[in-house]
Amino acid sequence: MKISFNMLATASFLALGCIPALAQQVTGVPGTPGATTTIDGKQLPPPPPPFGGVIKEKASESTAWWAPRVVPPKRAPNVLLIMTDDQGFGAPGTFGGVIPTPAMDRIASQGIRFTNFHSTSLCSPTRAALITGRNHHSVGFGVVGEISTGFPGYDSIIPIEKGTIGTILRSNGYATSWFGKDHNTPSFQSSQAGPFNQWPNGMGFEYFYGFVGGDASQWQPNLFRNTTPIYPFEGNPSWNLETAMADEAIQHIKQLKEIAPDKPFFVYYVPGATHAPHHPTPEWIKKISDMHLFDDGWNKVREKIFANQKRLGIMPENAKLTAWPKELPEWDSLGVLEKKLFIKQADVYGAYLAYADHEIGRVIQAVEDLGELNNTLIIYIGGDNGASAEGMINGTPNEFTTFNGVPVPVKAQYLWYPFWGSDKTFPHFAAPWAWAMDTPFKWVKQVPSHFGGTAQGVVMSWPGHITDVGGLRRQFHHVIDIAPTILEATGISQPESVDGIKQSPMEGVSMVYTWDKANATAETRHTTQYFEMLGNRSIYHDGWVAATTPITLPWELSSAPPPDVITGYKWELYNVKEDPTQSNDLAAQMPDKVKEMQGIFDAEAKKYNVLPLDNTTLLRWNTPRPSLTAGQMVFNYSGGLTGVPASAAPSILNKSYTITAEVEIPKGGAEGMIVTEGGRFGGYGLFLSKGVEGIRSGKPVFLYNLLNLKRTIWSGPELGAGKHTIVFDFKSDGPGLGKGGTGVLLVDGKEVDRKSIEHGTPITFPEDETFDVGQDTRTGVAMIEYRYDPPFKFTGKINKLTFKLGPELKDPAQAKAELGPTPAPEPDPIAEPTPGKIGAKVGKR
Repeated sequence: MKISFNMLATASFLALGCIPALAQQVTGVPGTPGATTTIDGKQLPPPPPPFGGVIKEKASESTAWWAPRVVPPKRAPNVLLIMTDDQGFGAPGTFGGVIPTPAMDRIASQGIRFTNFHSTSLCSPTRAALITGRNHHSVGFGVVGEISTGFPGYDSIIPIEKGTIGTILRSNGYATSWFGKDHNTPSFQSSQAGPFNQWPNGMGFEYFYGFVGGDASQWQPNLFRNTTPIYPFEGNPSWNLETAMADEAIQHIKQLKEIAPDKPFFVYYVPGATHAPHHPTPEWIKKISDMHLFDDGWNKVREKIFANQKRLGIMPENAKLTAWPKELPEWDSLGVLEKKLFIKQADVYGAYLAYADHEIGRVIQAVEDLGELNNTLIIYIGGDNGASAEGMINGTPNEFTTFNGVPVPVKAQYLWYPFWGSDKTFPHFAAPWAWAMDTPFKWVKQVPSHFGGTAQGVVMSWPGHITDVGGLRRQFHHVIDIAPTILEATGISQPESVDGIKQSPMEGVSMVYTWDKANATAETRHTTQYFEMLGNRSIYHDGWVAATTPITLPWELSSAPPPDVITGYKWELYNVKEDPTQSNDLAAQMPDKVKEMQGIFDAEAKKYNVLPLDNTTLLRWNTPRPSLTAGQMVFNYSGGLTGVPASAAPSILNKSYTITAEVEIPKGGAEGMIVTEGGRFGGYGLFLSKGVEGIRSGKPVFLYNLLNLKRTIWSGPELGAGKHTIVFDFKSDGPGLGKGGTGVLLVDGKEVDRKSIEHGTPITFPEDETFDVGQDTRTGVAMIEYRYDPPFKFTGKINKLTFKLGPELKDPAQAKAELGPTPAPEPDPIAEPTPGKIGAKVGKR
């Protein structure tokens, strides 16, 4: 008997319990309503089959025929794909960390752990690679979408010829859904006006419940059901997205299995944890704080994690703990106030991770309760990149101070200490904690050259199919390998075309070969992988890594122009088979090997749209992009409008502007928001005051909130019944980013208040907030004076609202000048408790 390769492949698939892509499988009588069929999957959606019945003049003489329903191959599993955010390899207990993660432990104990798995080092690039099976530059996500540029590798648009795993599984009969973070819809397409082809529903996911963008408050997120904004947290202060998302996923799975028990599901579950803001519930903060996990500080915690990793076999015996960087403070060098604050920051972060894992555990338990656990492939990825140092050296109570270049001193942060993790904060921990959470590696999120930025702990289980329970796998793999793994496990082929568009092959390789215990130590099938982010880069090839030394520090907003992106970097070299933590740089000893590896990187860069290399950051944040508002200087609104993202709203940053509101006040007066963008952590609002017990109500107010550090308020007299025109006119002191200026409030043509501000917001208002007319969704811009509770609907009538924008007052020379330190506003204790003078820089995201 002659044995073919296909026969051997089929035998190996069956031995692993996977579903080989075999001949068409038909159930029932063809043409009857209950018949089903699999498809070869080459063309998606599949062409309609020819009519198989008989048509004559009379129905009584004709034969009806129904096209069979498309289903996956028999025994194809449900798929639950989980990925957390900004977690760090050494954070979860499953991979040696001090933070308890029993849900991840459960999957590890029922399946296998991967200890040499890698991301791209940044959020949306990893997510694009995950759902497409292709490198992040190949699918337009060379950087996070917020700093996209007009090149194929960087435009934040997933090409049609590179369809997602959602599209493939849906067309093959799966029920597909996405819960949590969507960081792959281009910011300039994220409004209610669409287009929606780059939203989850347009990328093959039939149901979406989550937020759009890089981060979101877990107490008041910019939440969508499919493409419709929803506000379930209004009037419900204990509501938190981590729990609500688990509830939604559980109900969705339960409903699906009750209505269509034989239809497998693909659930993509991606919570916001542990990306800032760190927002666990008070119960979880207390639980983790009472464990005193972080009281010994980051250096001792790091040593403890590494010892755990050795004990668990996560790290081999020859692995070395990389050195602590001289740029970050040692714990013993800190004062009492610093230590107390930093422990609080870490406790809240730890609580957030433990809380998220608990809710993930509820989803897994729900799958078991439905009797589906044995038929479900669960893949749980610990983070989409290394732990984040974007809280800067000391952390921050408001992440948007970082993005606008404003470091907050330790003493100032104590104003928020009692509320850390609540909706009164948008917090991020100090950068040294990020380095510790990436134990045993060097570097952090944003850094693709070293494993601290890219190493992710991964666990997989499929009872009865992955039988080496509790096993470890050290093969090198990358996030682009997940989609091919799912396809091999389900027996579904990569399509040749989708919607008539020829598809490019997936660039990852399946990890299924590692499931067999006999292959536990087999050589990896992923032999070459490039990494690049923000100009920093590396190349993995056959157990070697050549990497550039990072020039800029992820926790420090650099004021220096970047070096030449080609010649300005030093290269390092590591034999990661013998040195898995990249602790021994061999570049000086092996220059020829470095050159060989650089050549491989160059070839990969040309192949996968990595060029042109770009190590700028601020310039990319402010680059022009296609949008619904590009070039528009006048905006008109009336009535009400909510949930408009910044990309589709009039931007008042770094320019002069005039806001004119023509309103009608009923008898008895009115109150409420006329127009706002932003909220508690930065933004502005034009409204009629609520007052206290009728006192000071109905007064026109314009409030400018500078990053929750200082609020400036213009106000006028109470408005009586009838028509009124309210104008706020602002003249900027620019050119330059973050310049102040003078604002004048006018009512019915008469000036009622005039004030100047020393600084404006240079880069961005909070991205999880929106532009609203007629009410204020999520959080309010006021805190003490003129405080109100959202939605604070306007009780009058907005006949017309007009924005007239001046040109953006900045140029490259002025922007560079603004990069240096400048004093922040003096405290205004009436508007808001503030931390005093704060050194401000304008820097990168």
